[in-house]
Amino acid sequence: MIGFSPVVRHGLQAILAEDEGIDVVEDATNGIEALREIKLARSKGRPVKVVLTESRSGKIDGVQATRIIKDEFPEIAVLVLTENVNDTYVIDAIHAGAGGYIFLQDMTPDMLLQSIHRVVQGGMQMKTELLHTAVENLIQNGRKTLAERTAEAAHLTEREVDVLRLMGNGDSNKIIADSLNITMDTAKKHVRNVIDKMQARSRTHAAIIAAQAGIVGNPITPILDQLQFEPKTAA
Repeated sequence: MIGFSPVVRHGLQAILAEDEGIDVVEDATNGIEALREIKLARSKGRPVKVVLTESRSGKIDGVQATRIIKDEFPEIAVLVLTENVNDTYVIDAIHAGAGGYIFLQDMTPDMLLQSIHRVVQGGMQMKTELLHTAVENLIQNGRKTLAERTAEAAHLTEREVDVLRLMGNGDSNKIIADSLNITMDTAKKHVRNVIDKMQARSRTHAAIIAAQAGIVGNPITPILDQLQFEPKTAA
């Protein structure tokens, strides 16, 4: 966890302690310190899979912390817990690579635990009309020319385009593997390749870029539909 006040941190630790499948490592005050703790935990055989941060976390805010972590550890999911309802901040968080953006006023203990497990499995975790509006604006304002779309799509193999379409539906790695009749490891590899080729920082970001490029069909509805707290079955 990065940058939470003592009271919020204590509450989050109490919630996380209820889930036997979650092992909490040391807290950090900012993104730089978080990198040190992530490396330390990894050296002790406790690889970090999810980082929780907030929109305002000292000199380095949640978006900056997310960017710092995703630059060095792209496989780690970052959940931003916030009271910030600014849609520009939401867009910045998506661009930085946040796997989820949760408003504290909406959050319950079960919702937080569910969110953590979902992003670990490759899902996305966002909700509220503000997020819908932010994502829709991001897509509409980023439309590309036909030539740019063609060049973007040319970087992906046929199988990677299939994977990208499923990512655009909000499908987890398990659902992608089952849908394409491939192993989970292969699905994860394809997802990572798609994210890298799209020059994205997260699955959400990749799906939005794909929508902007016209690589996925009817871009707005599938992406907005996936930004929900309720997990899909087999997630």
